[in-house]
Amino acid sequence: MRSRIVPVALLCACLAGLAACGDSDTKSAAPAPSGRSVAPLSSAAAAEAADEAADRIAEAGGGASTGVNEGGDKGLCDIVNKAGSTMKGTILQNQKADGHVDAAAAKDAFVTFHKTVSGALIFAKTSEVTVAAKAVADEVSKAASAKDPISAAADAGFDKLSGNLTTACQNIGVKINF
Repeated sequence: MRSRIVPVALLCACLAGLAACGDSDTKSAAPAPSGRSVAPLSSAAAAEAADEAADRIAEAGGGASTGVNEGGDKGLCDIVNKAGSTMKGTILQNQKADGHVDAAAAKDAFVTFHKTVSGALIFAKTSEVTVAAKAVADEVSKAASAKDPISAAADAGFDKLSGNLTTACQNIGVKINF
């Protein structure tokens, strides 16, 4: 039987490597963080955050009346970054001493990430960022539906997709830790 610690370790190593790509010494074009905690959110809190983020994107130029998300890529990068941090935090909080992460907890973290990002993409116009964000969200959703979500995420092309997303956000001046 294949050890579950290897996929968890690989996933954590990939996520940690991507987190190291951030540059906290420089100012980002992303909005300054508020005084809110960055602790993992519950599903209800994540849904509320997605609604708030969708409102911010709509105020930035997009919205239901036009269906266009003008300048919303920077906001989308911010949303994906926060949702990714929440997902990683939830997985790490649920990791047991032997490296095992309960499948239900991983699935919940992945589903919450997918819902948050998909909600932010509703009115977004097609761009390099939206295509990359959708690809990552879809891959996370596929992993969530697997019997072992952590192994499915580790076996998938998640590393390449998250690299594409990081590059797309950096191309518009937003540094993310995904």
